[in-house]
Amino acid sequence: VPPIGRRHAFAAWEARLRRMGGVPKAALQVGGVSVLERIVHALRGAGVEDISAVIGPYRDQLLPLLIRCEVHAVMHERPGPSLIDSQRLALQSHQARFPARDLILMLSDLPQLVKADVSRLLACWADREEHVHAQVPVVGGVQGHPVLLSSQAVAQILSAPSDYGCREWMRSHASSIMRVQTSTLAYISDLDTPADLAALLSSRSGENLAMAGLPDE
Repeated sequence: VPPIGRRHAFAAWEARLRRMGGVPKAALQVGGVSVLERIVHALRGAGVEDISAVIGPYRDQLLPLLIRCEVHAVMHERPGPSLIDSQRLALQSHQARFPARDLILMLSDLPQLVKADVSRLLACWADREEHVHAQVPVVGGVQGHPVLLSSQAVAQILSAPSDYGCREWMRSHASSIMRVQTSTLAYISDLDTPADLAALLSSRSGENLAMAGLPDE
């Protein structure tokens, strides 16, 4: 099976995105760099050239950040959208722009992800067997992100009813999923609560949290 080729990644913001300290999670500064910029740096460092993002709430704060990172913005116009709504909007935009390409789909709050983590998943995807149409990293039994989907999987999800998302597809296509077992915590270390942010900052206490520029791996 050939590798993805020129790759496309979609960072999807959950519709019920919360703020921490009055700031959207993707715009939080860690080490002087926003969470979004860290993710973009990891993806581009691994060779992912085209990056898009679904945004709904807080667009006034997030749009300038997306423009600075040269990330394609897809606006969620539906009031009170669900996670499935955001997923399907991401898949629809991807299919319209890159119908023959496979997709890297992820949430936007994985601040510890670096290019080596993305490269590792892309290498596994390039070596997958022909029947595999989705790939998920698994850490200690917990499924993480990024998720990789073939163009065929994207088409199958979009051909289903509007309440059908990636999780539903995976439930009915278990034999088509490759789970990459790993101990890399970055795949599951998100920012769902203020405690998550506190733990992240504590783990980086030896670094200069006011540093400028993008992080080195």
